Amino acid sequence: MRSPDGSKKHPARTCDDLRSCHPSKKSGEYWIDPNQGCVEDAIKAFCNMETGESCIAANPAIIPRKTWWTSRSSDLKPIWYGLDMNRGSQFVYGDNQSPNTVITQMTFLRLLSKEASQNITYHCKNSIGYMDDQTKNLKKAVVLKGANDHDIRAEGNNRFRYTVISDTCSKHNGNVGSTVFEYKTQNVARLPIIDIAPVDVGGTDQEFGIEIGRVCFV
Repeated sequence: MRSPDGSKKHPARTCDDLRSCHPSKKSGEYWIDPNQGCVEDAIKAFCNMETGESCIAANPAIIPRKTWWTSRSSDLKPIWYGLDMNRGSQFVYGDNQSPNTVITQMTFLRLLSKEASQNITYHCKNSIGYMDDQTKNLKKAVVLKGANDHDIRAEGNNRFRYTVISDTCSKHNGNVGSTVFEYKTQNVARLPIIDIAPVDVGGTDQEFGIEIGRVCFV
């Protein structure tokens, strides 16, 4: 029996397993097969060999910055990008050839993992990402939707609260900025992020784009 080397022919169960068998391998793209079925349903993952994380990329990972929504509402209500602006879609992970395989494999990957994490970058122009510089509150902060349909927010219950790594989306000054959200959880069913809802959108001068970081399990 050949030890799995992360090739398409000999996929590892997870990146952590690959690291245990081949500690000298460098971080990069490998094939993993969490459900240990036939190798045909192996999926491509980015393996972080420092941490043992198995990371799956979104596809597409970048949603371009533009005016996605032009309907002003007086109440501060989140408007979902996928659900409201993009015909009820959700973010997709893995390659487009076999999205269902990736969903199945991600379910098994969760069973083999104790922690999950993901970063989302919100690119903005005249749209608040997190802190509103004018009111100094978080009422216009972006809301994220977890894989199990829970909303992940700027405030409220600790378990459903994201952290912000950097934020230059706090003013309406015509400049392009970005807010980077990070969410780490030991309840791995909450990731990946499947949708994102800005609150501060609707004006013709308001733009946003999204960069969906890899979802990582370990």
